[in-house]
Amino acid sequence: MTPRKCLIRAMAVTAALALATALPAAPAQAAAPTGVMAVAGADCTTSRLTLTLVNDSTAAQTYTVTWPGRSGSPWIRTVPAGGTSLHYWTLSPGTAYNLRTTTPTGLDTTTAGLFHCGTGMSALTSMDCTAGRLQLALENRTTTAKTFTTTWPGRTGSPWTTDVAAGGNALLYWTVPSGTPYTLRTTATGFDLTNQGTATCGLGAGAPQMNAVTVLTTQSVIRGLNGPNGPYDGTVASVRIPGMAVTNNGTVIAVADARVNGSYDLGGGDNNIQIAMMRSTNGGLTFEQPRIIHHAPSLGAGVGDPSVLVDRSTGVVYCFYTYSPRAGISYWAAGSGTNTADDPNSLHLQYIKSTDHGATWSAPVELNPQVKDPAWKQVFFSSGHGIQTSSGRLVQPISYRDANGVSNAGNVYSDDHGVTWRRGGSAGANINESKAVERSSGAVVQNMRHDSVRSRYYSTSTDGGATFGAATASSLLPDPGCNADEMSYLRPADVGTNGAPTRTGTVLFSNNASSSSRNNLTVRLSTDNGASWPARALLKPGAAGYSTMAVLANGQVADLYEIGNSGGIVFTRFALDWVRGA
Repeated sequence: MTPRKCLIRAMAVTAALALATALPAAPAQAAAPTGVMAVAGADCTTSRLTLTLVNDSTAAQTYTVTWPGRSGSPWIRTVPAGGTSLHYWTLSPGTAYNLRTTTPTGLDTTTAGLFHCGTGMSALTSMDCTAGRLQLALENRTTTAKTFTTTWPGRTGSPWTTDVAAGGNALLYWTVPSGTPYTLRTTATGFDLTNQGTATCGLGAGAPQMNAVTVLTTQSVIRGLNGPNGPYDGTVASVRIPGMAVTNNGTVIAVADARVNGSYDLGGGDNNIQIAMMRSTNGGLTFEQPRIIHHAPSLGAGVGDPSVLVDRSTGVVYCFYTYSPRAGISYWAAGSGTNTADDPNSLHLQYIKSTDHGATWSAPVELNPQVKDPAWKQVFFSSGHGIQTSSGRLVQPISYRDANGVSNAGNVYSDDHGVTWRRGGSAGANINESKAVERSSGAVVQNMRHDSVRSRYYSTSTDGGATFGAATASSLLPDPGCNADEMSYLRPADVGTNGAPTRTGTVLFSNNASSSSRNNLTVRLSTDNGASWPARALLKPGAAGYSTMAVLANGQVADLYEIGNSGGIVFTRFALDWVRGA
């Protein structure tokens, strides 16, 4: 199925839905000052029904919240201009609720339904900011098929009925002008949830708390591509392998392979792969035109698999990548048994760096003489991002084929802010791409993709990611064989007295939801160092591959992912509450 169908995992949405996508917006339903609203939600990590009283007006507002028959009702709160007030109730799954919120200035809104946490079903709203679409993702994680009915009062075509198989999902959408108010009530057996707010991008109060924007496609005009006649602006055949980080001043740097003439990996085809950057200086609201920040010195060579790492202590941004000196030199090519800087038969570990938040980049720096074991067959950088630990150490994951040709995961690291680099030991055999994460204890764990087992693998280091214990399969995190991400929830400003990041036990994981296919990209949240993952949200129904994450300066989370070889690179950002409430 193609993304244009908007039907996920073979489930058909009725013809009425297709008609609804082009219908005009319904009129506003509440006669209240602009920006005065009450938004119901959930925090499934704590089993709480939430109600956020939003006052974006210019005067203080007094809200009265009534829940008939509930002890303590009514509740009265005064919220200053520009403020919010959060209220919550701890409930069991399936508990019925009825919240009416009024103000003397005209707000009168009622939200009623069943507390959905623990029911195995969810209905999440989001905005596709590229297409101008309000979206509703229906997910059924139960063991029986469910029929969902979605109602938008006053909108032509409502209600819409959607059958979702056990373990399946479906995506409904409406093309609407920005600022359109919406009320979407979704019901199924044992499920009743209302989403309401304003269809707009930006994650403001009352807006959908996930936005998506496509930042690179095979139709995107990329500046500075290297061609036979020098630099030119043009398109490429394939865009893959996302990498991302947020610099100290909040600039978002997103990178990817620009595969000029085909979808092959490094060493394949004519080997013409270059590194494109999409940069945002306003937290991901808008992005600069894609441009090439590095290409190989000749058209017969290629560079790819980018990974971004920010040294919080110095502000320097590193973009690591793998260099293939000629066609045929891939990860699976025969090794040459050397680590020289000019070896024509080896992949090379290199980086460029920026001291101005990605505006300009340095000449390439070769690392093979420092970090490649001559006995290794081949080596490449694991794409996405590296980390800086609380000690200040810079850690960038690699994959290498050892003397026996077995694929291993490991790291290269620097304790002098990138002046010199060393290689660490194996974090696991028959494993390739990985991410490093520092736990609240100071241990560094490697979250890894296994070559054949369809589960994520972990190994733990007590010396900062240099050496590791045995690798073991996770019983909680499936993997279809895809480069995924686990990261600590740390904003750029969360640093210690040494300027390096602090530690936290709150982590996020991004990968496909099943072990069978690269579909249904899902984000999971843990507050206990990954021991459990009680909250999860469906980020992208349908096809989605490699993904990588970063925490924005305002505390929102960004997830950058690919859709196959030519489906594009998509930047999403979401609030933690969006994940908690799924």
